[in-house]
Amino acid sequence: MTAKLIYIGTMLFLAVTFYLAMKRIMRRDNYINSLILAFLERGEMTKAELLDTMYEYGCNDFRLKKIIARHNATREDYELVFDKIFHWANFKKRRRYLPINSFFFVSSLDYILEHKNDDAKKLATKMMNHFHF
Repeated sequence: MTAKLIYIGTMLFLAVTFYLAMKRIMRRDNYINSLILAFLERGEMTKAELLDTMYEYGCNDFRLKKIIARHNATREDYELVFDKIFHWANFKKRRRYLPINSFFFVSSLDYILEHKNDDAKKLATKMMNHFHF
């Protein structure tokens, strides 16, 4: 009987954890898509507003703020990297737009902040490979 309760408790814990993770992912993806639509398609957002919004999101997200703190990233760093990726990879595929999506995922943000002084083409190519463009 005890083994059954442990099993049921473990499965319940895993199900709740999975649900919460998926909810967070869906919320983030919808937020990214709203930024893409506002900036790229409707033109409701300027580049400065977009960068401010992305930096604020990164500073408030529990995973991304650790990376921002580790690299001592500033809003100017965001602008530098955004311009590099924008120059070489300014295209949209489905609900992804590289200059925006690169700042919302742990692995891509870590890479672009670590290599922010690299060549723009190399940085954009790495992000295209990362997001399967």
